[in-house]
Amino acid sequence: MHRWLIACLLAAPLMQAQTPCPSDVFLDVSKYEGAGPGYPKPELDVNCEGGELVVHSNGIPHYEFVQITPNPLLEMDQSFRVPLNPKRVDKPIPIPLLGSAGFAVNGLVIYGPNEGPIPAEENFGDPIYNSIMDACMGHTALSYHYHALVQKCLSEGVKDGDPSPIIGYAFDGFPIRGPWGCLDAECKDVVKFKSGWQPVRQPHTDSWDAYDYVEKDDPAQLDICNGRVGPDGKYSYHITRTWPYIMGCYAGDPVGLRNRQERPAGQQVSEAQPARPPRPAGGGRRGGGGPPGSRRPGPDQVATAAAALEMDAGKVARALRVDPGNVRPVNMAASARTLGIDLGALREALGTPGRGGGPPRINQNPPGEPECFFRCGQSDEEAVGCGLTQDFKVICHRPCDNNKCG
Repeated sequence: MHRWLIACLLAAPLMQAQTPCPSDVFLDVSKYEGAGPGYPKPELDVNCEGGELVVHSNGIPHYEFVQITPNPLLEMDQSFRVPLNPKRVDKPIPIPLLGSAGFAVNGLVIYGPNEGPIPAEENFGDPIYNSIMDACMGHTALSYHYHALVQKCLSEGVKDGDPSPIIGYAFDGFPIRGPWGCLDAECKDVVKFKSGWQPVRQPHTDSWDAYDYVEKDDPAQLDICNGRVGPDGKYSYHITRTWPYIMGCYAGDPVGLRNRQERPAGQQVSEAQPARPPRPAGGGRRGGGGPPGSRRPGPDQVATAAAALEMDAGKVARALRVDPGNVRPVNMAASARTLGIDLGALREALGTPGRGGGPPRINQNPPGEPECFFRCGQSDEEAVGCGLTQDFKVICHRPCDNNKCG
């Protein structure tokens, strides 16, 4: 039986008691020097209410900020709510292709293991492989965020070989731990966990297609989501030295993805631009139903597209990342490259054309000010200073000396 099903069966009968508020696992960021002179001090507030863990942060790291990208470090207004007692789902759910997927114990956001759509030579590549991260595996776009985690950056006094503490949470509410863990209830056997995702080519571009999950009968290997059920019957993700570094998918319903709020500090929400309400559990953003982060074309769409393109339906499904067992997030541009066709032709065949006609929707600069375009790393078309092209590439349009987005 598949390891995923075995893990679900083991975890299902375990009735979890009400979980106490895990505020003690978070860092007291006020004890640290912060990002450096000229930056605000880091702020973090953690509490629990209504069966949820509630985290507020200003997005400033508690350690020295080293600028890796052209993007400035901005103070943010960030809040996250995740369930204290998360539950497994029958089938794993893709994490977002772009944007936040969880948060670390210092309150900073966690992204997936791929970069954004620009620069062209690194379209959606592996940012760790492409060496664009600082020593704690973070960098800036709309906000400072992680693509991988380093245990020593987020914990104190933990030695290699000791069972790892919680260093973050995914938006489904399951904790993210460091790389070490117990194989038995007495914790006599402690191992360093490893990813089951194996490289199939260099991940300069389209990193999700550069790795395949290979299942092995190895207690030190994690499941397809980069997690496991421990001897206590509880599920956790573990960080790994290799891709996907933090998470390969969600093991539970990512309700926190719908309940997050992220915007530059001081930005006012006007009546013309109200705060978005949480989205219902059943719908993704674009491309129809499915859980958040999926936006996966259905079987009928795939069959229709394959017929229109005069291609094998299985080939089209694999390129779209919707073949059975595939947890990769959908990336239409990468799918079109894989199939060797124009993106517009793929969308037309699927019946999901880009947004209307005319020029890309962009937040414009004030008149007379210069323009800059940098990678943004945020897939939300309503983000400050960001816009989407018709093929959903994210671009930023801001003055060079006041780039608010990246």
